Amino acid sequence: MPCIVKINFKKAYTAVTVTNGHNPYVDKNNVTLENLNVLANATYEISVALINGVGAVITYATDGADNLRFTYTIPDDCDGNGNINVPKTAAVSQAASQADFEKLAQEVEALKERFAASPR
Repeated sequence: MPCIVKINFKKAYTAVTVTNGHNPYVDKNNVTLENLNVLANATYEISVALINGVGAVITYATDGADNLRFTYTIPDDCDGNGNINVPKTAAVSQAASQADFEKLAQEVEALKERFAASPR
């Protein structure tokens, strides 16, 4: 079952291509998202195929001097309304926080095991 995703461009970019890793997406207005110039606040709505519950959106863009790549895991990087933002900001922070939390949980478990094994 596909996931409807709204891509919100927070800045203007040139040479924008939005792909699943193999082919460019086509938005709901039948615009192929390949080599586009987009304005700040432009929005495109696409249907992302989910394989085993996961899909991909990869956005390539140029902001004048730099070639940029933003990778999104769908639906994890979407907000509650199916939105993703370019550039990727909040999702990266959330992913880092989740990774930090998981690492901390593993360290706590290791400490528990060490204390349980220690003679008192």
